[in-house]
Amino acid sequence: MPVEVFLITVVPSADTTKARSVLHGYTETRPVTHRFTRVRHVRRLDQSIRGIPILRSLQSSNPKPDSLAQWQDLHSTLSRQQYMLTERVDVTQDVEAAMAAGQPLPMSEQTQKGERILRFDDFPDPPNPRVPKTVMQRKQIDIGEPGPLLEQHMADSGFSVANEYVEETYHWWDNNNLEFVLWRQYNDLPNPPAPLVQVPDQANWMVPDMSKMEPVAPFWMLYVRALVDANPVDRMAERMAEAHGRLGRVEKDLEGVFNFMVFDRRTLDTRYTGEDE
Repeated sequence: MPVEVFLITVVPSADTTKARSVLHGYTETRPVTHRFTRVRHVRRLDQSIRGIPILRSLQSSNPKPDSLAQWQDLHSTLSRQQYMLTERVDVTQDVEAAMAAGQPLPMSEQTQKGERILRFDDFPDPPNPRVPKTVMQRKQIDIGEPGPLLEQHMADSGFSVANEYVEETYHWWDNNNLEFVLWRQYNDLPNPPAPLVQVPDQANWMVPDMSKMEPVAPFWMLYVRALVDANPVDRMAERMAEAHGRLGRVEKDLEGVFNFMVFDRRTLDTRYTGEDE
C-alpha cells in the first residue's frame, strides 16, 4: 500500500499571491494547475459490515478491473477498522461555467459519468525519532472508476454520504517527484447531500457559483507531498528515507518563506466509530 509523506503549513489568505509566485518560481512548473473538486465524505452507519462485500464479485469478473489490487487493500483495511473515506470528482469546468452564468448549474453529463476517485487516508503514524518532526506519513489508497460504477460499488458495500463540500487547489510539481498543493475548503453546501447513487429521473447535482461561496477559514493550507510506492517491499525503508530527505531539502530551501509546522496527528484522524459529529 502506498504511503503519503508530507509537510504542512498555513498560508494566510492575504499572502496567497506571494506564496503562489514563490512556488511557481521554486518548482518551475509550467503551467500551474488550478482545480475545484467536489468532495463527499462517505461512511457506513451499519458497523456490522466489514471489508468490501462486493470484493468476491470483482475478483470473479471478466475482465478483472484494473483497480482490483486497490480494492483488495481497502478490503483488508476495512475488515479491521471502519474509516471515513472520501469520494472525489474534478468539477473545474462545471464551476467555471456556473461562475460565468452567475448561478448554480447542473453537473454536466461528461462530469457525471466521468472518473471518480475513492480515497482512503489512514490515521497518520505516531511520532518517530527516525522521522523529521515536521514530516507526517500515512498509508493512502486511491481507486479510480467511472462515477456511476464507483458509486454503485460503494452503495452495495453499505456506504452513504455524510457531507459534501467543494475544495479549491493549486498544484505544482518539482523535478524530485514532489507535489506542492495550496488548498482551501469552502463551507458545506447548503442542501442535504444527494443520495450516493443517482436514481432514475433525478436531476444532476447542482454545481455552485463559487464566487458566492465562503471559505471555511481565512487561510489556505500548503502541503508538500511525496507518494512512496510499497513495492518492492525490501526497499521500502530506503525509499521512505529518500522521501524524508527530499522534504527536508524543501523545508531548508524555503526557510524564512514558509514555516512548516508540527501538527497533532489527531487532527487527521479518519477512523469512524459510527456516530456523525
